[in-house]
Amino acid sequence: MIHFMNFRTPTDQDIHTAFEQGEVAVRALVHALATQIEELAQQLAKQGEALQALQARLAQNSRNSSKPPSSDGYGKVKRTESLRKSGKKPNGGQPGHDGHTLIASDDPDRIETHAVDTCAHCQASLAGIEAAGYEERQVFDIPAIRMEVTAHRVAVKICPGCGGKSTGNFPSGVTQAVQYGATVKTWATYFTNQHHIAVERTAQILMTWCISP
Repeated sequence: MIHFMNFRTPTDQDIHTAFEQGEVAVRALVHALATQIEELAQQLAKQGEALQALQARLAQNSRNSSKPPSSDGYGKVKRTESLRKSGKKPNGGQPGHDGHTLIASDDPDRIETHAVDTCAHCQASLAGIEAAGYEERQVFDIPAIRMEVTAHRVAVKICPGCGGKSTGNFPSGVTQAVQYGATVKTWATYFTNQHHIAVERTAQILMTWCISP
């Protein structure tokens, strides 16, 4: 089983420190991040190869390998021709069938009002004139995906009695100073295994999420 590496992205403090130290420190920070991305891409490539090998093995049957027909079991190839006779009705939706379309929301998340400043008939100025009403069109869209960063902090306390230092415990799975979470790892696997997106492109997508405003 292939385990994902703990990806460590630089914090704002790391970037600020490198910036103060100069170009050499900034280069080192960027190179370290690039190295991690390359390692992640290699791991994704290995996992993709393992999955493809498994899928190829499961796809074998008596038609494309030396396996006997009795080994096909429930995976036997079914006939593709339908036994159903053609009806008199044409294909597609039938007359009188209710269609499906978007329904305007009574409570939109955001309202943008677009003013009209000039009369379309005589070109007179309409600035300062109160609107007599509004026409509305709604657009349904998905907001831009951006990376959400959670900073886990554990308290450090000094005992007033013995002077000893005690530190709280980080959540399970939070083992590095900077790392990717489980959701990002799931997306990376989904892109490469389900949609066969190249690992380099997957790494670019993840980096785009990191720098999105």
